[in-house]
Amino acid sequence: MMRYVVFYKSSPHADKRYFSTAASAKRSTTCANRNAGREAYAFMEETLFMIKHPIGKRVTKNLITGEIIIIPEDTPWCCDPASETYWSM
Repeated sequence: MMRYVVFYKSSPHADKRYFSTAASAKRSTTCANRNAGREAYAFMEETLFMIKHPIGKRVTKNLITGEIIIIPEDTPWCCDPASETYWSM
């Protein structure tokens, strides 16, 4: 199944929304640009989006073992081994 992503052009991974049809993604893009007052949002197919805008990695330290690990930049704080929340769940 093909999915479409509507994203903020200047920071693609900061604000993105997923849609199942191109028509709904286009409608959302049009509304978001109208609300922004400029062409700030765009949409494309999800696979193409992941190729053009890959998610970066960041280095963090495991809170319990102290070892250095590499995780995706968009990992929520509660899923980051460097957080106390991760270990208390």
